Amino acid sequence: MTVQTLAEQTPSNAAPLANGVAGAHRTLGAAQAHVTLENGLKSATMAAEVFAKAGNEMAKIARGNLEALTQSTQAYLAGAQNFSRLYVAAVQGLTQHAAGEAKALRSIKTVQDALAIQASIGRGSFERAIAEGAKLQEAALDVVKQVYTPLTQRATLALQQTAPSLAA
Repeated sequence: MTVQTLAEQTPSNAAPLANGVAGAHRTLGAAQAHVTLENGLKSATMAAEVFAKAGNEMAKIARGNLEALTQSTQAYLAGAQNFSRLYVAAVQGLTQHAAGEAKALRSIKTVQDALAIQASIGRGSFERAIAEGAKLQEAALDVVKQVYTPLTQRATLALQQTAPSLAA
């Protein structure tokens, strides 16, 4: 038997040792990978829960906004219909008043009668137009209030809901 040098002996003796160290590193690496994967999954799950909760909150807010918009639109349509009815009634009333005044003009016999009737017609028409205008203005303001009430309430509620999350 010949004496082998240390260099010649190293590859044959080192192989089992290297495999044992590499195996230990592989086992340790697999354990670390498993822990890292579990931590990543936990983090991903928590993030998904946060996003899902935020998505649900946004859906609730959007649903409430849509309901408020629907109420506002319904109020607008009902108010516009009522306003149109009032406007038609006002025009009919003014037209009937003008027809009655035209009949009064046929009864003029003197200049004094003409002046008195003209003054009466002017004053009556002006007072009637002012009264009808006030009714229409009141109806228009009522429509505006009815239209904006659900929107204002919704905006206030949305601000109250989002204020705590904005402060955090």
